[in-house]
Amino acid sequence: MRISVFVGLIFSFFTSYFDSLAQKEHIEEPVAPKRESIGLFFYDGMAKVNIGGKYGFINRQGILQIPCQYDMVSDFKDGLAIVTENNRHSFIRLDGSLLTPLIFDKCEPFYNGFAMVSFQNKYGFIDKNGRIVVYPRHDFAMGFSEGLGLVGKDGHNGYIDAKGKLVIDYQFEFSLPFSEEYAVFMKNGKFGYINKKGKVVIEPKYELASSFHEGVASVRLDNRAGVIDKKGNFVVKPTYQTVRSFKEGVAVVMRNNKFGVIDHQGKEVISPRYDLLDDFEDGIAVFKINKKYGFVNRLGYEFIPATFDKASAFDQGMAAVKLNDNFHYIDLEGRIVYTSPLDPKYDEESNIVIAKLDKKKGYIDGKEKILVSLDDSFTPARVVLLINSNEYVISSAGTLTSK
Repeated sequence: MRISVFVGLIFSFFTSYFDSLAQKEHIEEPVAPKRESIGLFFYDGMAKVNIGGKYGFINRQGILQIPCQYDMVSDFKDGLAIVTENNRHSFIRLDGSLLTPLIFDKCEPFYNGFAMVSFQNKYGFIDKNGRIVVYPRHDFAMGFSEGLGLVGKDGHNGYIDAKGKLVIDYQFEFSLPFSEEYAVFMKNGKFGYINKKGKVVIEPKYELASSFHEGVASVRLDNRAGVIDKKGNFVVKPTYQTVRSFKEGVAVVMRNNKFGVIDHQGKEVISPRYDLLDDFEDGIAVFKINKKYGFVNRLGYEFIPATFDKASAFDQGMAAVKLNDNFHYIDLEGRIVYTSPLDPKYDEESNIVIAKLDKKKGYIDGKEKILVSLDDSFTPARVVLLINSNEYVISSAGTLTSK
């Protein structure tokens, strides 16, 4: 759901600034599996399900709430999910009704009350009532942030307000959405910052720059990464290979190809010693050392030692791990709460893992097990849901009955 592969890579490069730096240094930074690709989780009480090659949604009781009729769906967020049918896109509500007709070339998730959409290769915005608030007339767009939307025309970026009025003219070779009142922009290959009036507040002098988070931003100068405040003063001198954006009071850094953690004063809460350190979520991060994975909190305490062959981030109190060719879910105390005897097959397209268990295909949720089995002929329409020891059958028409 990006303008093109090229533009997607460009923006991924800058918004994922620090991973990009690692690549630029020819350092292969392994990435722990994304939690969305590990198991079937519920969002807004609904989870994706695929029957006969089409997608719909079940509720926590396993009842098919939205028929499997779409080629692709996203997870629900704030009561809305993106759906795709015949390469056309729109949103559905929790009751299955369409927010707008399936007319758009692309849709992005809602952010700050607006969603970016494209129609006939032009970009605009809709609101949560499905009304077009900015007509699709721009060559490029990114989501609204802090009341302003980033739009592009003739190879340059500017910013519009919620009514579509251009408030900062098309003048930037490259720029990012606003974050904490400032936006990154590029001029003559260097990066700086503007305020919401379009005034330059930090001159473009950096080789790379991230958006501001928690009052600071990570920048690259003279081939080293550091952290600046909103006046452009270094609060952490540029001595690292990478410094990721601050989150939950800490930032992941890399030095000598090893990862650690610093606080806002630049103190190394965790000295760079890990081969991999994921970003912190709810105070927890996956780390890798000596080819094994474990979990550490932002104070540096390794509360689950590095004993696993693979690991994902925690979600709903559960994390997926792999050990000795077995696939497990563990809780926050490291206890195994569910095991599949074989390594599961990942379906990256649908973001679902299919784990083999007692000759059944299965999904796992963070709070309850939902197992799905197919008949011997593997006819996709005949799906049995085993929920809380109750069995249900979904017919080819999508009707659910108790077995």
